[in-house]
Amino acid sequence: MITANVFDIKRFSINDGDGIRTTIFIKGCPLACRWCQNPEGLIPEISLWYAKNICVACKSCIAACEFHALSWDDQGIRIDHDACTRCGDCVTACPTGAIRFDAKQMSVEETIEEIEKDRPFYGKDGGVTLSGGECMASPAFSLSVLRECRARGINAQIETSLFTKPETVDAFCETTDKIIADIKLIDPIRHKRATGVDNALILSNIERLAKKGANLLIRVPLIPGFTDDEENITGIARFVASLNADIPVELLNFNPMAREKYDSLRQEYAFDPEQREIPEETVRALKKILTGYGLKAL
Repeated sequence: MITANVFDIKRFSINDGDGIRTTIFIKGCPLACRWCQNPEGLIPEISLWYAKNICVACKSCIAACEFHALSWDDQGIRIDHDACTRCGDCVTACPTGAIRFDAKQMSVEETIEEIEKDRPFYGKDGGVTLSGGECMASPAFSLSVLRECRARGINAQIETSLFTKPETVDAFCETTDKIIADIKLIDPIRHKRATGVDNALILSNIERLAKKGANLLIRVPLIPGFTDDEENITGIARFVASLNADIPVELLNFNPMAREKYDSLRQEYAFDPEQREIPEETVRALKKILTGYGLKAL
């Protein structure tokens, strides 16, 4: 049975492709972007998750753990992931759901059942989007879901970093209705510093898809201090225009809502707590760079 670890199913999504969509978030990603909006999706394994905002400090979870993987400090529950066996006793003991697993192992069949629940809402434009994490990091599962969606007449799209083997990209190109691909940074040194990987493979895969005539949308996350400068947007515009000026480019504004996730994971958050979205006038100026190269800016 083909399975993957799914950490979220977002229903009635309007920001993950065309129309109203059901977005399936799959754990595991080869990148480690410093601004990642879904840090719980970076590692492929299922882990314990602590939601401090709904914790009532009863400490029932600590008492239930015979492996002493949980303790209490001034930030609430501390999880020793090395000691945790994922037996689930603490999850059962928690009365509020503050301690839970961050994902569920799902089969292709179970995933399709969830997708079918939303089918009446898709209309002519909506459908399913596979995201993550990175859906291409679980190719057997993702491709099976995409093929089943196609067999059922359900529009299926993906969101991807395209950091994968070219033959994997080819397989996804043949089974998906649209590929939404990120270009985060055009400079390879800056890209590796910010994401942990070089961007040569990503750019070559985009070029490969453009040559195939794939239904492709380039998305640029605008991250303060990382990707939102004119030099970066100009480089991306020049690259995309050199492939095909008909490929649209979307500038995705910074989302400051991920801070609580980093607090739950006890990881450093790369931004000031007061950081907000990039001002609209700045976004409009960056879009003008794109249109200056003959591109459609979204």
